[in-house]
Amino acid sequence: MFTKPEGPHLTPEQARELDDTFFGSRPFEYFCARIASLISSADSPAVERPEGLGADFFALLGLVEMPHTLPFSDSDRELQVATDSFAVRHHAAEALVRLYHALTVAKVAEGSPGCVWESIADGPIRTVDLVGQSRSHLSSNAGRDSFWTLVLPPHVAAESGASEEITTALNVLGAWLGRAMNLLTRDDININAAHNKVKHGLAVRSHGDIRMTFTTQAPNADGTIPLSALTGPNATDIFNTVTLDYLARPPGKKSGLEVSTLGLAPAKLLAESWMMAVTYAAMFHIAATQHFANRDLDCPPCPTYPRLPLGPTPEQLLDNSVVGLRHPVTLPLDGKKAPREAGIAFEQGFVTLDIDFDNNSVATVVDD
Repeated sequence: MFTKPEGPHLTPEQARELDDTFFGSRPFEYFCARIASLISSADSPAVERPEGLGADFFALLGLVEMPHTLPFSDSDRELQVATDSFAVRHHAAEALVRLYHALTVAKVAEGSPGCVWESIADGPIRTVDLVGQSRSHLSSNAGRDSFWTLVLPPHVAAESGASEEITTALNVLGAWLGRAMNLLTRDDININAAHNKVKHGLAVRSHGDIRMTFTTQAPNADGTIPLSALTGPNATDIFNTVTLDYLARPPGKKSGLEVSTLGLAPAKLLAESWMMAVTYAAMFHIAATQHFANRDLDCPPCPTYPRLPLGPTPEQLLDNSVVGLRHPVTLPLDGKKAPREAGIAFEQGFVTLDIDFDNNSVATVVDD
C-alpha cells in the first residue's frame, strides 16, 4: 500500500507493483456500466421511493423528500443524459489515445524501468502533442505493421491466420482509434473545447427545444411560413435533437470568441463510446497479459478481452451527418484580422455560411 521513494525514477520493483495494480482494473466494465446507467436513466421513470444508494444519500443529508431535494423534470434529464453521453464519448476517446501513446510512443526516462501507468500519468499535457505523436506513429510503417500486436492475442492470430473476419476486425479497431484522435483535435469546430467547458465549471448551455432547418422558401408577406416549407423536400434539418452551446476561442490566443453549437444524439454518442471502449479493452487486455506473463503471483483475473467487432466503422455509423455550427461573436484581439467565418461542420467537412444580419426576419409557422 505504501511505497518508500528510492530516487527520482521508479525502481523495477516499484514499476512492476504499480502496473500490477493498474492492470488489475476493469476499464471495459467501467465504460459499459456508464453507458448502461445513462440508457437506464433515460428509459426509467424518476424514483419515488429511493432504496439502496438513494436511501443512503438522503439519510446522510437528513432528508426524506426526494422531489424537494432533487428537483428535475423529464426534459431536464433528457438534457443531462445527452450532455453526459457526449462526456463519456470524449472520455473514452482520450483514454484510448493515451493508452496507445503509452504503449507505443512514450519515452521511458533514463534510468527508469518503464511503467505503463507512469507513462499514461506523465503523458503529454497538451492534447495536440498527444494526438500528433500518436497519429505520426500509427501512420508510420512500423505503426501499421505492429498494430495487430496491440489488440490481437497471438494465439488468435495463429489459429485464424489472415482470415477475412480478423482483417475486418483489425480495420474496425484501427478506424476507431483514428476516430478518437480526430475527436480530440478537430478544430474547425472544437469538440475538445466543448468537453473542457462541460467539465471545467459547466460553462455550457444545453437545449431540448431548438430546431434548425434550411429551407429555400422565404416567409410570406404576412409574416407566416407554411409547415411544409420546413418538412418538405426543399428543407434540410440541421438540428432536430438536443443541442449544446459553448463559448470558446479557436486555437490561437489572439483569436476572437466564438459560440458553437453541437448536435447531441445520445444513441450515436453511446454507440461511439462503446466502440472506442472495445478498442481500449482489446489493447488493455493484451498489455495486461504481457505484463503478467511468466510470473508466479497471485494476480487478479485478466481484464476482459472483448468480442472483436466487425463493424460499424465511424463512417458506417455516422455517414456525413451534421456535427455542429459555429459563429464568431467578437473580433480577434489584435483588431486586425477578420474572425473565422461562420459555418456548419459535417463529419466529412466544413461548409462556411454567409449570414445576412441586416435582413433577418421572424415568421410564424402555420399549417398549409
